[in-house]
Amino acid sequence: MVEVTVKRALELAAASAGENPALHCRKSTITYSDLDAAATRLANHLATAGIEPGDRVAILLSNCPEYVIAAVACAKARLTMLPVNYRFTAPEIASLFADAEPRVVIYDAQFRRVITEGAADQPNLHRLVFDGEPSAEETALRQILTSGDRQAIRSDAKTSDIFYLGYTSGTTGRPKGAIVTQGNRALAYHYWALEFGLTRDDHGLHCGPFHHTAPFTFTLTQLFMRGQMSILPAFSAGEALQTIARNKVTWAFMVPFMLERLLELGPDEIAAHDLSSLRMVVSGASSLSTRTKERFLDVFKGVQLHEFYGATEAGVIANLQPRDQRRKVRCVGRPVFDTEIVIRKPDGTPALAGETGDIWLRGPTLFSGYFRAPEKTAEVFDGDWCTLGDVGRMDEEGYLYIVDRSKDVIKSGGVNIYPVEIEEILLAHPSVADVAVVGIPHETWGEAVHAVIVPQASFPVASDILLSHCRERLAGYKLPKSFEYRLELPRNANGKVLKRVLRTEAPVHVSTQ
Repeated sequence: MVEVTVKRALELAAASAGENPALHCRKSTITYSDLDAAATRLANHLATAGIEPGDRVAILLSNCPEYVIAAVACAKARLTMLPVNYRFTAPEIASLFADAEPRVVIYDAQFRRVITEGAADQPNLHRLVFDGEPSAEETALRQILTSGDRQAIRSDAKTSDIFYLGYTSGTTGRPKGAIVTQGNRALAYHYWALEFGLTRDDHGLHCGPFHHTAPFTFTLTQLFMRGQMSILPAFSAGEALQTIARNKVTWAFMVPFMLERLLELGPDEIAAHDLSSLRMVVSGASSLSTRTKERFLDVFKGVQLHEFYGATEAGVIANLQPRDQRRKVRCVGRPVFDTEIVIRKPDGTPALAGETGDIWLRGPTLFSGYFRAPEKTAEVFDGDWCTLGDVGRMDEEGYLYIVDRSKDVIKSGGVNIYPVEIEEILLAHPSVADVAVVGIPHETWGEAVHAVIVPQASFPVASDILLSHCRERLAGYKLPKSFEYRLELPRNANGKVLKRVLRTEAPVHVSTQ
């Protein structure tokens, strides 16, 4: 029986596409053949260095072709890649490494200090440095990729081999390592290509950090389909438009805050670029507000918009197709191929259409549990079914609506209040540029609704005006009891608002209504 693996999928793609371009970054282009050869050289180097199948390889690189090469090398050598957030401090890296125990770390020279401090307790870590002169404890990655042994890897990868540990973003607490196998990801490439209509003729634009699951998997999906990807080292709305026009990009994955930055450029700046090749934009990772969605559809006429619901532990779970964007408000669509979704009430019984409850799912792209954390794994699994802490409902047509994260639900006076609903109302006011609603401690009610507002620079804003706006549209118990004003909201690298930070930093004395 043929094993379903990332190694096989991407090696077949390389053999088929050959000298066709695979990746574009800045002014350089790398072909499928060169990508495969570089990955083989790195895999052989790691094997020679005594790194064995199953060992973890930490990757701390900025967006670049070498990140993809390192990932493919891990698949070839049956190693487990461990993406590391490039914003991590030394203590955060130390905590991550203590949990994952990598044998190898591949990093940009600019991150040398944070790696040296964060990995101080791991003197035997094999260190490969990119784009810098190596020290006595380091090996130059560039030299390996250009002059190492390129003989084909003989060991065959298995469907059950762990391809990567996807540590959750930590928006609600300490990250956990989700175990994702080679078979899991190889199947995901098939499903994602089907769901979003990707072909060998497509040219994608990668905008987000590779250490996040979605942008990384979208890139490998396009390579699996023998197409091309353009990589932005860091997101810039202007550079994104220039790249689309220059490289004739046909689709892009962008998280909501990236779409908002594009729209901020204004219709004239957007129209100054030839975007005729762009047929599709995929949005995910965090909720796309109705305001942003409608503005995008009005400005980028003719560009199909997808909005999906996903997670590190499951990949893409549901997707709202372009035809439903205006018909299904605040909806994330139907389950994708081979994925089942049910809503369960607190007592575990199935919810009826329209009833709110915990979202449970199952399918072949679901993760295999949390790394070295059987108790955490047991908390989220019920046989083949898994819940990721999200609350939602399904309508009569089987479309899913995310009500909120269970950990973000505000419980005031014994009543559940869902922040997303209040955020939508506040975003509809012209004086509000951005908003996050959280629950803060209250002596009487347990929790009170607290709204953190980023005001539009050109509009004056006052709490009583916003409260009046909400009162016309919300029941009394949902009204914000306090307002706080900031220049920006704290977000992780993929655009998700860090609500736990807002709860922790909420001032004692705020404007209370």
